[in-house]
Formats: sequence, C-alpha cells, structure tokens
Amino acid sequence: MIHAPFDGIPGFETLGDKLTRLRRAKGLSKTDLAEQLGVTATSICYWEQGRSRPRLARLQELSQLLGASPAELLSQDSIRTGDHLADLVTRMRAEIARAAGTTPSKVRIVIEI
Repeated sequence: MIHAPFDGIPGFETLGDKLTRLRRAKGLSKTDLAEQLGVTATSICYWEQGRSRPRLARLQELSQLLGASPAELLSQDSIRTGDHLADLVTRMRAEIARAAGTTPSKVRIVIEI
C-alpha cells in the first residue's frame, strides 16, 4: 500500500479519497468509471484504496471525467476546507507521536513566522 504522509488523519484527503468523493459526486460506480477509462474495476478499487496510482495518461482522463484538474487530484493530501491552525497542529502532533511511538502530549510543535 502506498501511504501518504497524513493517511488516516481526519481532515486530510488522499488521492484515493479524492477519487472516491469525485466519482460518487458524478454518480458513477467503480465499474462505470472503469469502463469509461478502459481499465478494470479492480484498478479503480486499488487507486481508491491507495494500493496503486493511475499513470499520467489515466490521470489526465480521470481529471476530465471527474471535473478536477490533475494538480488538484495530485495535490499532496490537501486540507479540506474549514480547517483551523489549531486543528491542524493537533492532528500533526498525533501523527508525529504515532510515528515516534510516543504520546501526543510529548510532542512539541514550534511555528516560526
């Protein structure tokens, strides 16, 4: 499985999350989308699960079918609208703690502006 830096953190959207959300918004099933792209439904499943990624040509076709630019689809784990800095820091503290094998209370984040 391909893990993005913020997989599993609420408020962050992976490529697979975006594909699922946009596909559903268009009212397409995985099979519908697969047929339009000339791939298998398994490929769509793998993309949405983060087990693989579409190649560039497919990504361009996906962006047209789903109404999103390739840059929007590939933007690394974009933050969903409505997030606040405090929420972001809390989520990052939890992710850093998980990666370091400690508790969030032991993680300090300093922001220099």
